[in-house]
Amino acid sequence: MTILWFLFKEGFKGLLRSKYSGAFSIIIIAISIIMIGFGYIIARDTLFMVENIRSQFDVDIFILSTAGSDEIIAFDKKLRQMNEIERVIYISPETAAKKFKQEFGEDILDILDYNPLPPSFTISLKPIYRNLMSVEAIANILQRDSVVDEVKYRKNFLIILEKYQRIILACVLIVFAVLTLISIILTSNSIKMTIFARRDIISTMKLIGATNRFVKTPFVIEGTLEGGLGALLASLIIYGIIYVQNTYLQSFFDYTLNVSYQYYIALLLLGSFLGWVGSRQAIRRFL
Repeated sequence: MTILWFLFKEGFKGLLRSKYSGAFSIIIIAISIIMIGFGYIIARDTLFMVENIRSQFDVDIFILSTAGSDEIIAFDKKLRQMNEIERVIYISPETAAKKFKQEFGEDILDILDYNPLPPSFTISLKPIYRNLMSVEAIANILQRDSVVDEVKYRKNFLIILEKYQRIILACVLIVFAVLTLISIILTSNSIKMTIFARRDIISTMKLIGATNRFVKTPFVIEGTLEGGLGALLASLIIYGIIYVQNTYLQSFFDYTLNVSYQYYIALLLLGSFLGWVGSRQAIRRFL
């Protein structure tokens, strides 16, 4: 325990002794965390936007005009019992005629002297089923019902949406991986400068018989602290930017940035991790 406490104390002292080189490392880590932090927000909100568009996707089920009211009620009950369906809206011929007048400005009864619009249902699927494969399977099941005339949905819309969602997800993963790699490299190089400035101390410790672990541990602790402080600085900057955006600039950009406290905790952990990895990579050169 005495040796462990000594190593931790040396790690803290090393951070205080490093001065400019340590401050430079903290700034580099802060910049890296800011890039990753905002990269995450942009990626999250982009995927959320795509999912929001997907949530507006509906399936229209047109009922045979010869279907009786009992058959329609039974079909309505069947739809509401299906686990895949989130919401069911019944549209009677009269309601359809009103919607026609609202959209086209003319009464269909004045045009044709009768209402040709059939009863129909508009259904919304649960999020897990809002994909082309599930929609096609559900549509095929509904189409086989004796009261159903036609099932319509925007197939091309789904194909395009899923295509671009895959592209966006791939881009997000690639960008996040690249930013993380750049952050580790920058962190490692900045910490390497700090350790390089004290290479004579490392040589002296080796000459008096210190083991590699004994030499390495204070520097790893110092690097982890630098990572944590860099992440703290980055969190304060990100918080300030989010506050300015949501308080003063929201009316200009019509965009609200929302993050939870877990987001900042994750940044602190990520910064400490980058400092830990960077210091381990840097110290290997001198051992």
